Amino acid sequence: LPEAARSFIGKLWPHAQEAARSTGIAPHFILGQAALESGWGRGEIRMADGSASHNLFGIKATKGWSGPTAEVLTTEYVNGTAVKTVEKFRAYGSYAEGFKDYANLLAANPRYAQVLNERTDPAAFARGLQQAGYATDPNYAEKLTRVITGSIMRSGLTG
Repeated sequence: LPEAARSFIGKLWPHAQEAARSTGIAPHFILGQAALESGWGRGEIRMADGSASHNLFGIKATKGWSGPTAEVLTTEYVNGTAVKTVEKFRAYGSYAEGFKDYANLLAANPRYAQVLNERTDPAAFARGLQQAGYATDPNYAEKLTRVITGSIMRSGLTG
C-alpha cells in the first residue's frame, strides 16, 4: 500500500472500531467506505477557509442537519450520467464526531436496516449501501468492495 493509505488506516482505525461497536458493521467495511468517499483522505471535503470538515463519508447536510456545513462541487449520477453540482455537506469538529455521525446515520435510518445485517461479506455490505441509495454512482458497490477487499483487509494494519 502507498504510504498515504497506510497513514490513513493507522490514523482512523480506532474511529472505525468505535463506529463498529455501535453498529455491528465490520470496522474494515467502515474504513473502506471512508477511504473510497475521501480518496484515502486526499479528497476530504474542505471548509470555505480550507480547513478539514472531518466528513470522510460524503454525508450531505439534509434538512434535519443544524450543524456546520461545507459547500463543494461534487459529482452526482442522474439517470446514469455524471453531473457536476454544488452540494452542502455536514462538517464536524473531529474525525471521532464524523465517524459517530456516520454510525448514527446507518443505525437510525430504516433504509439502512438491511446493511446493518451484512457483517461478514464486503460485497453484500457494498451492494446494500448502493441499493439503499447511499451513493448515486452506479458502480459504487463494485468500487467499495474493491477498496475493502483489495486494500483495507490486506493491509495488515487493522489487526
